[in-house]
Amino acid sequence: MKTDYDILLDKYHDELIDSLKKFVSINSVYDEKTSSFEHPFGIGVSKALNFIHELAIKDGFKSTNYGNKVVEILCGEQEKNVTILAHADVVPEGEGWEQNPFEVVEKDGVLLGRGVADDKGPLLASYYAMKALRDNNLLGNYQVRFIVGGNEESGSLGVEYYFNELKSKQPTLGFSPDAEFPLIYAEKGIYTFEARTDLELDGIISFKGGLAANSVIEKCILSVDKNSKILEIINQCKYPYSLADKGNNVEVIIQGVSAHGASPKFGKNAGVEALRLIALATNNKVISHIYDCLYDLEGRGIDAYCYSDNMECSSSMNVGIVNYDGKSLSIVINYRYVDTCNIDETKIKIANKIAPFKIVSGGDSHLLFYKKDSDLVRILLESYQKETGDYDSKPMAIGGGTYAKEANNIIAFGAEFPGWNSNMHSIGEGMKKEHLFKAMSVYARAIVELGKFIDEN
Repeated sequence: MKTDYDILLDKYHDELIDSLKKFVSINSVYDEKTSSFEHPFGIGVSKALNFIHELAIKDGFKSTNYGNKVVEILCGEQEKNVTILAHADVVPEGEGWEQNPFEVVEKDGVLLGRGVADDKGPLLASYYAMKALRDNNLLGNYQVRFIVGGNEESGSLGVEYYFNELKSKQPTLGFSPDAEFPLIYAEKGIYTFEARTDLELDGIISFKGGLAANSVIEKCILSVDKNSKILEIINQCKYPYSLADKGNNVEVIIQGVSAHGASPKFGKNAGVEALRLIALATNNKVISHIYDCLYDLEGRGIDAYCYSDNMECSSSMNVGIVNYDGKSLSIVINYRYVDTCNIDETKIKIANKIAPFKIVSGGDSHLLFYKKDSDLVRILLESYQKETGDYDSKPMAIGGGTYAKEANNIIAFGAEFPGWNSNMHSIGEGMKKEHLFKAMSVYARAIVELGKFIDEN
């Protein structure tokens, strides 16, 4: 049966879908080529942020676009607030879509398109939940603050700018609609680093694969000499591949399966497979060693495996980018760790293990952990349960890093429902329309319940 919030939000469904179609049509992948002072994350991201900014102004909210880095939408002037953190950027579209990835297509009740699930659909579900509560005078003595960042997928500079440079107030309580239901009580720490070494490989002219550290490499292209032994062993490749004659050289295209870097086991890494084939073809000790370091998806090969009973999960590792130019090999690695890991000691172990590769750059996103009996976890979980009737699904710890790490008192909260795979960061990203609408109701209740707790405390 429909809940009261379902009934309240029915009339906003068409408006939500219309906005989603317009929003997804904006290619908001980080674009270094068009990045400038005016467009710090590229023109596409600026267009996406401006879309939300103009939508909020049209709907009567106070909205500010801070330098195409982050948009702030305010409902109310109170000091205490319910804060919602979402993002307007998306990961690269990749290859193999059956449609234009920047167009929403509905198929069998599923809305397909890049950003539908991560994070444009959940962002708009939260936005229209806020709007419906405002329109129907259901908000109390607290401010609802909606913050939209511009580069969650390639860092969190927009939100960091908002809190650290603008010195904006921290959330009283809130959530980020950028993960899974029922909620995320813990997020792994993330150490992303680039390892590099000088190297010359017989018969291998170059190879390159990957677009981002937090995505499994779905395609790797090798340029090899026609006399390279790799052509003799290519049939051993368990991945789909193709060959293209380039005159004196042959182009070998190894096809993998993309997946989110937080869950590399769901993909097939074409870059790591390329390293395996090259090791077999060249007998190069450096390549054989780095392949041995990288094949295990939980970090055993780099002496970085760890498991947590509190988080009920282990560490994970993804190779996001490989690039060999004939003189040096660079590999970008995304390692995610749990609370039992001493990351400072682990970094030393990794550096020692991957030698002769040297770590030339790196960044660390801290681990996040909320107790399951905390007020924030309890309120959000009850909001989900009362709107869905699902009392079986449990709070989760995840490998993904969300905006919850960038502010106080924020938990990642939906909008992927239990049992559904949205293919975030992969081909065919999609979300059930009924899930999108139900998420609106969950978010509306959550805003009200968080607000009541703030009023009462």
